[in-house]
Amino acid sequence: MIVGIGKGPLSYFVWKYMSEYVCNPLYPYPLFYDAKGDLLTSKLAYIGYLRKLQVKRNEVRIAVYPDYVLPHKARVNLSPLKSIEFVVPIHSLENDMVIVEELKSLGFKVYYGYASDSRYRSYTLNDFLKAVKGRKWYLGVSTRHELEEALRYDFDGVDITGYVLGKNEDRKNALKLRRMLTDFLKQVSKPRRQSSILEFFPLNWGV
Repeated sequence: MIVGIGKGPLSYFVWKYMSEYVCNPLYPYPLFYDAKGDLLTSKLAYIGYLRKLQVKRNEVRIAVYPDYVLPHKARVNLSPLKSIEFVVPIHSLENDMVIVEELKSLGFKVYYGYASDSRYRSYTLNDFLKAVKGRKWYLGVSTRHELEEALRYDFDGVDITGYVLGKNEDRKNALKLRRMLTDFLKQVSKPRRQSSILEFFPLNWGV
């Protein structure tokens, strides 16, 4: 399982203290790129977002694709971004799957993105699993339950927030954070046959 980490203290920590895990399986920013703030400013904000990706295309491996933007209607040439794998957020199974299929037809490698927050999707996890025929990405994992779901249903990738690792005060301690990340990596690399959340997380998690 690939683990993306957005821009912030956690990605900086991985580069500085755990670089041996970069790309195996951690993809800290800018290897994983998701600038939600840039995309929320206006309906055409995706243009600036995609242009930033063009500038950073030699640094970025995986990026979240802008919401609702059909490739043939994008006002940006996507061809220079062929080296980037896109995670397409699926808000609606009826409307957004076509974005994935169109990107695939253009030669892009793509993940179907499942939103952890139910406010941003009109379907259930079971609906998603039945509909998707390809690589799956669990967007915005921030709880143990969400991570358990991603592991149980063999998602190919996730992106995480620091919350999934423990309390904020613990994450400020470099030794504790390294230990929590090491435990986390052990969990995501385990065989997918556990069924209880207690099997995924040691009793001393975050201590």
